[in-house]
Amino acid sequence: MSIDKKTTKININNIPCYCSIGIAPEEKKMGQQLFVDVTIEIDSTKISKTDNIIDTVSYVDVYQIVQKVGQSKSFSVIEFLAEELSSHILQLPLILSVKVKVHKPHIPYKGFQGNVSVEIERTK
Repeated sequence: MSIDKKTTKININNIPCYCSIGIAPEEKKMGQQLFVDVTIEIDSTKISKTDNIIDTVSYVDVYQIVQKVGQSKSFSVIEFLAEELSSHILQLPLILSVKVKVHKPHIPYKGFQGNVSVEIERTK
């Protein structure tokens, strides 16, 4: 008898992350708050039977990765930050794929209206 592999998507949205990010030196020096949405797809074969945290991915672990990576160094563009986040998140066990969306709500240029976001998807 074969066991069918089960997958589950977990969404963690609006994670605030204060980063040193931007092109202009003043922008990097001042830093800014970004918001990150993470969707992970996990192998949920075990958790569907056990109801045990060790058989899934902790939301807190993903949150802590976002904080650690976002504060680890200065970034120029949110595209690179998204790549760094996805790379670190994919290192967690059980994760099959990750989608990372980085929102930059405040663009520090005169006359710019609206906000910017970047979204990437990566798999193991």
